[in-house]
Amino acid sequence: MTPEGQPLKAPAQELPFEPGERQLAKLRKINAALIQRVERSMEQQANAYSLFQTAIGLEAQVRIRTEELKNALRQLEETNHQLVAARDAAERASRFKTRFFTAVGHDLLQPLHAARLTSSALDGNVKPAEQVRLAGQIDHALSTIEELLRSILDISKLEAGVVQPSLQVVPLQDLFASLVTDLGPLARDKSLSLTFRATPLAVTTDQLMMRRILQNLLANAVRYTERGEVKIAARRRGDGVRIEVWDTGPGIPEHERARIFE
Repeated sequence: MTPEGQPLKAPAQELPFEPGERQLAKLRKINAALIQRVERSMEQQANAYSLFQTAIGLEAQVRIRTEELKNALRQLEETNHQLVAARDAAERASRFKTRFFTAVGHDLLQPLHAARLTSSALDGNVKPAEQVRLAGQIDHALSTIEELLRSILDISKLEAGVVQPSLQVVPLQDLFASLVTDLGPLARDKSLSLTFRATPLAVTTDQLMMRRILQNLLANAVRYTERGEVKIAARRRGDGVRIEVWDTGPGIPEHERARIFE
């Protein structure tokens, strides 16, 4: 007891702070767990980055393959266009050949018919001078037929799908006279007058093509004219020449006029 009579208290004992093995082990476990989490997080990030890189690579490959596919489709489309163009060209060439042979065959019939009519007029009662004239008409018709046959035999024109004109200066007076000579027997057989107006004009053209055009116009005029006359003439129009076929027939229906020049 103290002098004052109070009981004495024992001094408090201080316990030393020691983590101990258990606490240290817990800290180590926590640390290891944190490290594992960090490592897993880093691994996940690495995997995500790897996947991202893979996705980028795949996207680039998809773009490349898509572009290659587009190019292949364009090439295929171009090839199809070329095939269609080649087919259309072949069909046009075939149609051209058909029209060409049909038209030239029609043109051949006209001088042949004229030659036949002229030859039928050659008999014993015809005077020698008239025989010479008729023989000249037959020879002229045969020359026309020869020119037309030569155009048929020029296969290169047919294979090209187009007839290239051979341009030259053609005096219309000579051309008109030749046409009237060839088609005269057809007109006389129908008691028609077939004449041409004298002209000094000349044109630059393909003589055979021009002849075929005018021959068809004149032959149709003779065919559809029952009485009267058929005449061919030329008039200057500025720097050009207008060639006209006149007849006393019914004329050409308006809806058929465009077909004449097909």
